[in-house]
Amino acid sequence: MYKVYPMIPTKNQQGQIAIVILLIMVVLLTIGLSLASRTTQEVFLSQQEAESTRVFNAAESGVEDALSQDFSAMSGTQNLPNVGIDNVTTNTTIIPQGVIETQITEGTSVHLDLTGIAGGSPITIEWSKNSDCDNSASLIATTYYDDAGETKVVHDPFGPELPCTSPRDVDDFTREPSVDAVYKYKHTLNLPTGIGVTPLFMRIKAVYADTPLRVTGAEATNQYFIIRAEANNDLGDESRTIEVGRGLSTAPSFMDYALYSGGTLGQ
Repeated sequence: MYKVYPMIPTKNQQGQIAIVILLIMVVLLTIGLSLASRTTQEVFLSQQEAESTRVFNAAESGVEDALSQDFSAMSGTQNLPNVGIDNVTTNTTIIPQGVIETQITEGTSVHLDLTGIAGGSPITIEWSKNSDCDNSASLIATTYYDDAGETKVVHDPFGPELPCTSPRDVDDFTREPSVDAVYKYKHTLNLPTGIGVTPLFMRIKAVYADTPLRVTGAEATNQYFIIRAEANNDLGDESRTIEVGRGLSTAPSFMDYALYSGGTLGQ
């Protein structure tokens, strides 16, 4: 009969076990530190996103406050009071422009105030950044004026130079050649003139396509407003800026097709 005795680890074996345990502890510690670091980073990013949203909302509030102002009586740059959120400073500026530079969609109109603009003055309209006729808009400029107490209107349709496909090729608009500039087409018209004639306003409508637009010649009157709202976090380095453009208040585009009379319409 044999008697079994338990094996007693040698000193070398005890050292190996200690190393294995140490390696396991290092691996577990590394995983723990990685998870802790990732959690901390996610919390930081979440806080940063929330702070960024708060600052952006403050900038939006500045724009909304600016849009509620009375633009008709505005002269010169206007700086509005801070309307931001706690610990956020919002600086909102309204800058009047004498030049209209905007984007209009097909079928819509922009309004040009001709108050104080002398009859016979030239108005220059530039549009489109595409020299391809079929992909460029045509425009209709409608000028309203007072003639000795009677309101009158004159229409001036113009578009890109031919060749174009239908209906552009048969619309009988004035044709303007493409030019090598930022805006590919340019048209200049003179305001109505004569004894007792006073220009009132002009509406410029885009047809066939959307188009960028620039109008000069009526800088004596505010035609457009740039609103810039900049919000900054007083306790950090978050900053957001929003810039929008606003035209003059005007009737909707469908009113271009309405008939108005100061008296009774005949049958």
